[in-house]
Amino acid sequence: MKISAAFLPGLLALLLFTFTSAIAQPPTELFLRGYSVLPSPQKVELQSGDIEFNDAWVYDAGKIAKDHIAVRSLLRELQEFHRIELRAATNQPKNVIHLSVAKGTVQTGDDPELAKQGYRLKIAPGLIEITGNTDQGLFYGVQTMLHLLRTGTRGQLLLPVATIEDWPKLQLRFLHWDTKHHQDRIETLKRYLDWAARFKINMIAFELEDKFEYPTNPIIGAPGAFTAAEMQEIVNYGLERFIQIVPNIQAPAHLAYALKHTQFAHLRADGNNYQACLCDEESYKLIFQMYDDIIKATKGVEYLFVSTDEVYYASTCAKCSKPDNEENRSLKWVEFVRRARDFAASRGRRILVWAEYPLLTEHVKMIPPDVIDGVIGEEEYLKSENEMGMRQLGYTSMQGAEFLFPNH
Repeated sequence: MKISAAFLPGLLALLLFTFTSAIAQPPTELFLRGYSVLPSPQKVELQSGDIEFNDAWVYDAGKIAKDHIAVRSLLRELQEFHRIELRAATNQPKNVIHLSVAKGTVQTGDDPELAKQGYRLKIAPGLIEITGNTDQGLFYGVQTMLHLLRTGTRGQLLLPVATIEDWPKLQLRFLHWDTKHHQDRIETLKRYLDWAARFKINMIAFELEDKFEYPTNPIIGAPGAFTAAEMQEIVNYGLERFIQIVPNIQAPAHLAYALKHTQFAHLRADGNNYQACLCDEESYKLIFQMYDDIIKATKGVEYLFVSTDEVYYASTCAKCSKPDNEENRSLKWVEFVRRARDFAASRGRRILVWAEYPLLTEHVKMIPPDVIDGVIGEEEYLKSENEMGMRQLGYTSMQGAEFLFPNH
């Protein structure tokens, strides 16, 4: 499984997974013809010439449901961005867009997760065919066709005569929503999901902190926090666009949004609100209740982001029976990850963690190999992780340009 991720201090970041150094790539044939697609397709067979696309074209969805997200996306984007009202085909013999799903249309290799995202886009005079290996592939094929539309010298819309076969290089393509300092409106997040889907993003890490109601411990939720029903609404909107909204719960460190409350004060590891004591079973109870609440509010999602970010005081708590030293801090970190992994697995979720201090290199192999390391930041871990078959996320942080996403 190949994975990618994104992280950012505000709301937006886009990341690419790679172990290779950054090398400037030569311009593609599409680019040299004045066309662009993000991300760049795997296979492009360009022919000479372009076709003009206008409202004389119609679409034939065949056996595809009229309310299929690929059909709706095609119609909406053409109207919104190009003022073209695309009509359903009747008996029109030419200028037809055919939409279909046929398993195995595009051969992508052995990874079934990548295969189901494959599609073929064939553009010829009078005929455009978009065929997906699955519904997801069809949706991505539509996005590529929409990307390709460009304005000609006379103001007309053009498409290249070409055949494109495409599938992702990376199974998980993450963006990161960080809402610790602000509360977004649902319509804003849905608009964001629409844009993410246009670029074939399929995962959002949603760092919630107190912006969720946590029904078991409602005092944690800030005023106006998302309810369970609202979270599921956002998740469902994403899933329809083949995007999983993966909840990210900061714990056991960065837990001030919970530990600041009087009833949880006895769980503080070091006398302040920063981290929960990992030598107190009540800390696990609280954190796992938070996990359970958010899992129930994100049905259809396969992952849970267990952040484990900057767990500086893993064995500092006065309730710990063993001395606070490098080994015991690392072992406490491993214990937390193992227990979190088992808890999430019992509810059908696979976890991602940030593998970092205080984890010692010699303890990496104590982590269950199905855990995903959410940060390729500690090079000394990579050898052991790769030997175990553990996957990692690679990420790049960048600030969103829109004023809605301030740089905190």
